[in-house]
Amino acid sequence: MDLPNPTSLDLALSIVWLSLLLTLCTAIGFIAKRRSKTFNLWLAGSRNFGPVITGLALSATWMSGWACLGLMGITYTFGWSGMWLAGVWTLVGIIPCVTVFGPKLKKMFERLNATTVPQLVGSLYNSRLVAAVASIVYIVLLVVYAVGQYKAAATVWHVVTGTPWELSIIIGALVMVIYMVLGGFTGTQWALAVQGIIMTFACYILAYTSLSIVGGPIALNEALASQDPSLIMPLRPDLISIPKFQFAADLIGLTATLGLFITMAVGFPHNVARFIGMRTITRRDLAIMTLVVFVTSAIPWANILIGLSARALFGPALFAASPAGKDAAAPYMALMAGPAVSGMYLAAVFAASISTLAGMVLVMAGSLTRDVIQTLRPDLSDKALLIIARVLTIVFALIPLTWVVMKPPELLAYLMAGAAVGLGCIFFFVLALTLYWRKAHKYGALACMIYGLIMTTLGGYYVYTANQWGWGYWWWATFIGCALTYTCFSLLGRWLEKKRVKIASSY
Repeated sequence: MDLPNPTSLDLALSIVWLSLLLTLCTAIGFIAKRRSKTFNLWLAGSRNFGPVITGLALSATWMSGWACLGLMGITYTFGWSGMWLAGVWTLVGIIPCVTVFGPKLKKMFERLNATTVPQLVGSLYNSRLVAAVASIVYIVLLVVYAVGQYKAAATVWHVVTGTPWELSIIIGALVMVIYMVLGGFTGTQWALAVQGIIMTFACYILAYTSLSIVGGPIALNEALASQDPSLIMPLRPDLISIPKFQFAADLIGLTATLGLFITMAVGFPHNVARFIGMRTITRRDLAIMTLVVFVTSAIPWANILIGLSARALFGPALFAASPAGKDAAAPYMALMAGPAVSGMYLAAVFAASISTLAGMVLVMAGSLTRDVIQTLRPDLSDKALLIIARVLTIVFALIPLTWVVMKPPELLAYLMAGAAVGLGCIFFFVLALTLYWRKAHKYGALACMIYGLIMTTLGGYYVYTANQWGWGYWWWATFIGCALTYTCFSLLGRWLEKKRVKIASSY
């Protein structure tokens, strides 16, 4: 089948949907300004958000532009075997984050009076150095990861409307900056909730219409099998010779994708930060929040079907499509569904992209101000800190935007995948397990962060550029190495402390 072309009605309804989304978010920013007059209020809000808003905000930051666009390109490319990296494990990661780690993190934020994730990390180890290093590691990996959010929004705008994407992305970034600069955590949390509703509604509708267009589940698999029987296989041994495709090829890659989603859920600071502003919740509240997250974070299950439907309908045509290629699978299915759906889906991708970006930018601006600048300059006034944080919000929103507009080098795109691996493997230990392991020590945290950052960089090259490391082996090497450095150096630190105490007592 020939690829559909956007119509004037697609453009018009896309503008309407996007305008509605951005107008709501802008209004939220101005309303929330009254609750963000001090630096601490800007960072953490009034800490009274309930389970519904917290659950929607958490899902919005979890479901990035990758989840609402990029994963469809994976299942379009690999068929059913692509589902392991495309989000079939999504709830396996995020539900434990809500039910197990969420309440614990909420209590730790309150007990340690922490207003940023790196500050919480540093407080757990009673070390400002750990907080500063955590802040730097977060910023390095988040800036890289943030580039993909702008690219996702740019791709869907260009394909659905047929017009240049630069203006829409700049306007979207401007609105994000407005509600973050003005409203801080409170404005961001409410905007994330609105964005979560829009993307959930749109993605489920697009999945249903896509499956209907191809004739249902049976017709979908028949169409895939007629193109290539390997497209309906759960794993594809034929891909084992290509190291970067290991996630779809064997059990090592499959288990690595499971580990990736489990560690990312508590390793992503923009996820963890959603619990900063949560009120003290009851068991009933926790059940409500879990239900909200379950419904909204199951989007990848629907989106997997969208990518498969695009492959069934268009065959391999998107491999030669320019400039979006296979990443245009979902936008083309949206065009097939009609202007009403395409406009709504475009708004959903923008919502997913700017929600994740907003969470990341707030973490970067807040942590750099609180955990680095204030540590170096404790004499700065509250007003000065607030101004610095707001300026840094603009800076961190513009850096990835500038890279996208200027067409970043290919290696940067590879490092984006590595950013998720690094964040998950590092902070699963440095943050999550520290809540339960009393022998954790700052030496272990520092060694784990250094090792994880090195492996993230090396993996970006040896997996994607040199094509020498298998993707699954890379994740497992990063995860196991982080576990060993965290454990061994923590035990070493504890032993050295006891040794110093013993020597001191002998005098």
